[in-house]
Amino acid sequence: MLASIANLSIANQFLIAASVVVFGLMAAVSFYTASQVEQSALGAAGSAGAARMQTSIAPLIRRGAGDAFLFDDQFRRDINSLVGQGPKGQRITNVKIWLADGTAAFSVKAENAGGAVMFDELKAALAGETIVSRTIEEKHGYSQNEKDEALLEIYAPLLINADGRVILAGEIYLESNMLEEQISRSRAISMIAVFLVSVPMLSLLYLIVRRSGRVIDEQRQTLRESLRNAIDLSIENNRLRVMADNARVEAGKLNERILDQIGADLHDGSLQVLTLVKLRLSDLLSADDLQQSTRSALGKLLDLVSMTLEELRNLSAGLILPELEHVCVREAIELALKRYFEITGCDVRLEVGDDIDLRVHDLSICLYRFVLEGLMNSFRHARGNRQMVRCVFIRGRLYVSVADFGARQVLSSAKEVSRARLGKVSQKRRIRSFGGRMRYFPRATGSIAVAILPINV
Repeated sequence: MLASIANLSIANQFLIAASVVVFGLMAAVSFYTASQVEQSALGAAGSAGAARMQTSIAPLIRRGAGDAFLFDDQFRRDINSLVGQGPKGQRITNVKIWLADGTAAFSVKAENAGGAVMFDELKAALAGETIVSRTIEEKHGYSQNEKDEALLEIYAPLLINADGRVILAGEIYLESNMLEEQISRSRAISMIAVFLVSVPMLSLLYLIVRRSGRVIDEQRQTLRESLRNAIDLSIENNRLRVMADNARVEAGKLNERILDQIGADLHDGSLQVLTLVKLRLSDLLSADDLQQSTRSALGKLLDLVSMTLEELRNLSAGLILPELEHVCVREAIELALKRYFEITGCDVRLEVGDDIDLRVHDLSICLYRFVLEGLMNSFRHARGNRQMVRCVFIRGRLYVSVADFGARQVLSSAKEVSRARLGKVSQKRRIRSFGGRMRYFPRATGSIAVAILPINV
């Protein structure tokens, strides 16, 4: 039931809730109005009944010998003449007279006379109050007809002695048809009044809520479409981001392959030519008929060619890196430190986590170049500093840092500044090509270069 109501529109939900409230209000107002009318009618009936007792019954009471009250045949005939009098629906049906001790001294209907009983209404009447009740609440003996008709009972003082004490209390029974009609009519009028006032108001509110509900439905539909578009855009952005990451990684791999190709071209092309030139110069120097000046010039040229050939061989070896073909990240960093020791003769402290066992060929080359470049920069610009390389894997990210400790790096010329800046830029580009980022921290006692690479394992 609640689920079906929840599936309705806001306007229909409002109509159901407002209808329940309005009709509940109608019922409450009608019963309250009927209760007030009943109380007023009972109060008026009580006052009228007490007055009728004082004007019609009290004068008929006589005393006999010993001040005893006479309820003889004459008194009964006089009282019987009062039964049936009054407006239609308010006629007297029975009269009872009670003594101060609760004894029923007289009753028009003989079967209700006799016996002593004391109840709250009689106590109030003997105390000088006027009480109105109904025969549906049994307080003493009633006939079946009195119970069925729910007659009104009016208790009131009948005779009061010189001391102000009530010595006789009267009770008359009145028809309640008119009272019931008044209550029913008041209840119906109040319900109709509430209905006539509530229905136009409810209709107007329903129209307002219905219009607002349509606006809300339109906005909800717009929001759903916007959400659907946002989800589609998010999916597309994720797809493009994955494509961009893949493209960046592929660009890094391609860069390493290009460097490898350049090294191979240098080795197979220029190095071979320079080797032939060196051999030819050596043959010329071995000739016996050379002049001393020519021999000296050829010797200097041979030294220059040898030096150039050695530099190109070192450069080619650094570009090709055949030893990194099937190594893991840890081994690539160790090879970088070994290569650095071969070039400079300096030892470097290495700290590598035990949980690092990554075998990605292009990533190994990237980290090899990053570590070697960082160590060479430190050697060139802060020679004598202690150096350390640290590699850890934390929450899906690989952290590789190259640090030196001792004195701060000092760049003595604009050329060195430009060369250092170029080296840092090349390092950052190399790390970014694999989706990572690089941070450089210069300090008063050295510097730290950190590469942060996301690893999907």
